[in-house]
Amino acid sequence: MTNALYTDLISGGTGEAFDRHVFAAVIATGFAPPERLLTDTLALSLPDLTRLFTAYFPHRLDLLDVHPRWSGEQADELEEPSLRALLYNNHSPETNADHARWLARIIARRSLGTRHLWEDLGLTRRAEIGDLMRRHFAPLAARNPGMRWKKFFYRTLCEQEGVLLCKAPNCQDCADYRLCFPPPEVLAAEDAARSANPGGV
Repeated sequence: MTNALYTDLISGGTGEAFDRHVFAAVIATGFAPPERLLTDTLALSLPDLTRLFTAYFPHRLDLLDVHPRWSGEQADELEEPSLRALLYNNHSPETNADHARWLARIIARRSLGTRHLWEDLGLTRRAEIGDLMRRHFAPLAARNPGMRWKKFFYRTLCEQEGVLLCKAPNCQDCADYRLCFPPPEVLAAEDAARSANPGGV
């Protein structure tokens, strides 16, 4: 269903192409867990979802009819409010405030996933998460020295709180350097594995 739904959303959608792709990807993968509501997998209220669908996918507003039992937002995980604030407070000046808020909530919720962030967002290529961040969260993107995005988010939150969880005084001396700053051959191998066994859109 995920691929078919993504194609349906994209083909009949409106609005800017890249943003339409991102929202279609997170919606399509958001419907994948049958026991979860889209309001939970995207961390958006039903009114926000209605506005998002009206802006990008007015032809599929019927998808929101599956939410009759929505009775409020799912409780946040401990770090979500801080992560949402980090993202929203660093959104690009040209990004619409509603879009920035939607994306901040979606990215924060999907950052709780177990895969790479671009995979948990349902994006098709690793580079797209960088494109998304540079487009809509440019001040934050400019601060990332090349770390994986989830690691960068959590490191930034820890630094804001004055907490240093890393084992070494600087990244270059850390034994886990390759986990945060993987070399090109590691990224290429991960991308190849993803292409051989696609699980997103």
